[in-house]
Amino acid sequence: MESTEHRNNRVLIVDDEDGIHSDFKDMLNPTRAWALTDQFAETLLDEETENNTSFLPDFELLHATSGEEGYDIIRAGKESNCPIAVAYIDVRMPPGIDGIEAIRRIRKIEKDIELVIMTAYTDKPLPEIVRDMELLHKLLYIRKPFAPEEVQQITLALVQKWNIERELAKKQQQVITDHHRLETILDSTPDAVGMFDDEGNLLFANQHYQQLFDFTEEQLRQMSPNELKTRIDVRFRTPELSQLGHAPPSDNLENVVEEIGDTSLSGPRLFYRSITPVGNDQCDFAGNVVSYRDMSKELEMQQMKTEVHRLRAELNTVHSFDEIVCKSQIMQRMFALMQRAAESDINVLISGESGTGKELVARAIHFNGCRKTGPFVSVNCAAIPETLTESELFGHERGAFTGAATKRIGKFEHANGGTIFFDEIGDMQLALQAKLLRVLQERQIQRVGSATNIPVDIRVISATNQELDAMVETGSFREDLFYRIAAFPIEVPPLKDRREDIPLLARHFLKTYAEKTSKSIKAISADALQLLMRYDFRGNVRELQNIIERAVLLETTELLQSSNLPPQISSQPILSSADSTTVLPLEEVERQILAHALKATANDVTKAAQALKIGRSTLYRKLKSYKLLGSD
Repeated sequence: MESTEHRNNRVLIVDDEDGIHSDFKDMLNPTRAWALTDQFAETLLDEETENNTSFLPDFELLHATSGEEGYDIIRAGKESNCPIAVAYIDVRMPPGIDGIEAIRRIRKIEKDIELVIMTAYTDKPLPEIVRDMELLHKLLYIRKPFAPEEVQQITLALVQKWNIERELAKKQQQVITDHHRLETILDSTPDAVGMFDDEGNLLFANQHYQQLFDFTEEQLRQMSPNELKTRIDVRFRTPELSQLGHAPPSDNLENVVEEIGDTSLSGPRLFYRSITPVGNDQCDFAGNVVSYRDMSKELEMQQMKTEVHRLRAELNTVHSFDEIVCKSQIMQRMFALMQRAAESDINVLISGESGTGKELVARAIHFNGCRKTGPFVSVNCAAIPETLTESELFGHERGAFTGAATKRIGKFEHANGGTIFFDEIGDMQLALQAKLLRVLQERQIQRVGSATNIPVDIRVISATNQELDAMVETGSFREDLFYRIAAFPIEVPPLKDRREDIPLLARHFLKTYAEKTSKSIKAISADALQLLMRYDFRGNVRELQNIIERAVLLETTELLQSSNLPPQISSQPILSSADSTTVLPLEEVERQILAHALKATANDVTKAAQALKIGRSTLYRKLKSYKLLGSD
């Protein structure tokens, strides 16, 4: 039952006769319910009043004596949001406009009002009276004199009709609004969503669904279920997940499909297809909601997470003190200094020849210190053009100089909270040395073209292959800056001063590049190792690394031969044991003997032990120690 609290019961009477207005007041007075026929009264009692004592509602009657006045009342009601539900309008109201003209004007401003024409002069049908088909919408007419029951029935029915239509219009508008909201929500989701009826016909498709299949919603709706299925089969296939390199982030792999319709992409795009049945209140099947979620971004994020974990593991390995490849006493002493430096925030100066690994030492100090979670920013002082050095270090503001189209953040700001590493600081110009000294003293910088001070929290590690103290004597390096950066000096010895590390480093690089190139090279031959031990590596560890990498690429056996070493090394005469002044470490000699025994016996540990005249368990333990077993 519709609530009557907010019903519109306003009825307008437009007539130039006072008697007509009095008649309407009597006929539509709720206290005159006795005037209704018994049958009509019973209907109203059942459907409208629900045991109320009054059969008629309390109509709000408004009165006008001319067409112009009636039009003004209807317009005022519309503007004040108090519309008229029903208007009775006399056809002839001299002087002024007649009823037909009044209706024409009313229809231009109010199309929902129920209109009833009153006439006493004709028996013609309504179309002949109006003669304008556009005015017949919601238009009735009654002849004077009126029967009270007729007026009561028409008025009550039209008022009820007006209110029902208004309520339906509100609900329809709410449905449209809700539909637009739902469309907006579904269009904002990254998933492609389509709804199908129980026969497989498309009912709705959001924008992503339309884009996925390259059709508009209307085009998709016009397709038969078989056509839609064909389009889907052309667009997707069940992927070979084993060939993707990793499983997608989904527990139910059966719902994963691969897009094959878009050949512009270099790699496969995977989608997770979800099918959700739709039912009504009686749980009857009414269709499906099908959604496609693009998993490519999730896969990319998963790959990025894997890469981050790999890089973190690499940092913990490559820059870990425990993984520094050395065994010589001189390197052990340097190792102890690095540990002490990492425990504090002191400025460190690393000196040594080119190729000794000064930057590796700097990174190890940083990544094992209190600033390891901060950035490590490397500055090659010898590689930056003199005209751009200040901009590189301190940054610049837009328009600071010709070509400065945008603001630039310098190395110091990038290193804030971490470590800035000045490689080959001896090559820094004197003018810039003065500015660096001020930064180290004041811990703040100014961008080029700006007078604003920017605080920086940094640790400074420097490296040089020059004798800075000698440069101080000649005036090419500032003495005050030297003492500021060299608070904790560390010297990296050249490789020729720690030859006992050469076999260890060579095996390390051999293992690294053999794995990288998928080669089964087990060891370095004795004569090749002898040549390496005798060679003065002017390029230090970097040169040794490059030599081993080249030799691994050339080697075709399981033992790296001397013939694959560069000419400057392989051309050296291999000394006999009697003439050789190079002494191999006992550990290396034993390792080579064991490797040779394995090779001679085709990796038969029992035969190798018998040939070496040692116990099998002893040989096995030694092979394990030297990582010469197949599993190693």
